[in-house]
Amino acid sequence: MSERFKLIYHRVLLILSVALLIGLGFYVYKNGKSFEKIGSISLGLIATLIGVHFINYILLGFTHFYPLQRSHNIKLKTKEWFGLCTVSELFNMLLPAKGGTAIRMLYINEKKNLEIREFLSMGLAVVLTGFSLLGVVGTLYCHFFLKIHNIVFVALESLFISLTISSFLLIFASEMVTRVFKLERKYSPKKYLADKKIVLVSVLAYTGMFILYPLKVYLSFKAIGVHIHFADSFEISLILLGSSFFQILPGNIGVKEVATAYIAQQYGIQFETALLASLVDRAILLLFLFPFGSYFYWNLLLESRLPRMSSIRLPKMIASSRIPLMKRLAKVR
Repeated sequence: MSERFKLIYHRVLLILSVALLIGLGFYVYKNGKSFEKIGSISLGLIATLIGVHFINYILLGFTHFYPLQRSHNIKLKTKEWFGLCTVSELFNMLLPAKGGTAIRMLYINEKKNLEIREFLSMGLAVVLTGFSLLGVVGTLYCHFFLKIHNIVFVALESLFISLTISSFLLIFASEMVTRVFKLERKYSPKKYLADKKIVLVSVLAYTGMFILYPLKVYLSFKAIGVHIHFADSFEISLILLGSSFFQILPGNIGVKEVATAYIAQQYGIQFETALLASLVDRAILLLFLFPFGSYFYWNLLLESRLPRMSSIRLPKMIASSRIPLMKRLAKVR
């Protein structure tokens, strides 16, 4: 990374920190009712939801740091891989198209000297693993176990089938195209997907996250006094998981809430009630993500960029002012 690029990168970090505070303030202002609703929720339920988010980000962090350690012998401290995970997800709430991932990429590039090409190849391999797993599980569930059958859920099954096929095409067809036309391959996830341990860890981590998602949906509705069957929360979460992989808007703000409310209507839940449950879930996520993300953002990215007081040389005004005083005292004597 060149010095000029580092300078731009550090300035962007400072600008993003200000933008994050403004964005958070705007979100709280616009959704004040959902934050007020948290005041009536039991502390035990809030702590449980925060605990679910905490475990979710530990699993997500595993998919980030294990391929680095396995393929490149890059060892990250716990505060680094977990901190970078929370920081990138925090800025994903602000930046479109999961732009927060760029912060993690630039940190690894600067601190660990990993080429951006390798980082993107590794990330693509992990995402394709998640895509394939979600596509297969979603297709099987929609085909054999789905209780409600209408045009929305038929489209959902088609989405999961397309997700599965496109994942395998991205893995194999792109490799074939580059060989046939003798093109230079910039990003190649194949070597990471060929490592069985990386694939296994990614599959287990994503499986854990897929299990936690219905629990989070169930607890979110319970927080506002609506009790739904866990099977229903699983079906609702399938759609939300599918939409989370195609994040265009920052944090999928609005998309996730409307999707939750619309799908919940199919299970006899009022649109406004489901919308409130989704807003409460996002509010509790911010209660977890903002303190952790802000701390690690400062600790890992900003603190080292600012000048330390010990490195600032203050002018020796006291010593210089004593010299003429001593001369005057000598003349008086």
